[in-house]
Amino acid sequence: MSDIKISIIMPVYKVEEYVGKAIESILAQTFTEFEFLIVDDGTPDRSGEICDQYAKKDQRIQVIHKENGGAPSARNTAIDIAQGKYVYFDRTGLIIENSQKLHENVPEVTGLADMYELAEKHQAQLVVCGFYIDTYCGQNHLSEKICVDDRVFTDAKDFREEAYRYFDRNMLYTPWNKLYRMDVIRQYGLYFPKTLWDDFPFNLSYLD
Repeated sequence: MSDIKISIIMPVYKVEEYVGKAIESILAQTFTEFEFLIVDDGTPDRSGEICDQYAKKDQRIQVIHKENGGAPSARNTAIDIAQGKYVYFDRTGLIIENSQKLHENVPEVTGLADMYELAEKHQAQLVVCGFYIDTYCGQNHLSEKICVDDRVFTDAKDFREEAYRYFDRNMLYTPWNKLYRMDVIRQYGLYFPKTLWDDFPFNLSYLD
């Protein structure tokens, strides 16, 4: 497969009930020039089999089966073989929707396309997007929008002065609301550390 613009990396472990929906949320994107690297991290359930079934139907999907080593190990395995200009770290169970039409019944799902367009337009090394957190408790449902005002930083000093806004809104801790440049990851040899809450140390290293 040639001209891969985004490598999507998703670890899988004990998620057979909803891994199909997670995969379908990627396949429903209007953006299509991606490779989808799904890492079966030694899952004991049918998650790996389900992923294999999707891979048979779509050549963009590659399933890597490995011994269990945790999410950091799974992501790092995929980083080593990723071919895209950008990388997006998906989380199983996360539904990528259109940022402007979230929760509306629309056929276009443009989350990846929006991030890619911004990255190319501004030659960005990192794109950070807002997101919704949906909390369910019995019949009660709370949807919270997490975001800050749109901003493009072209100077490191300006970003440092404003970074607290993103930390305050919990937008810099996770990897699944970001588009990263693969050349930056490779240039500095960045990997997810084998530690609890590995996402945040990775993001700090990337920002640094």
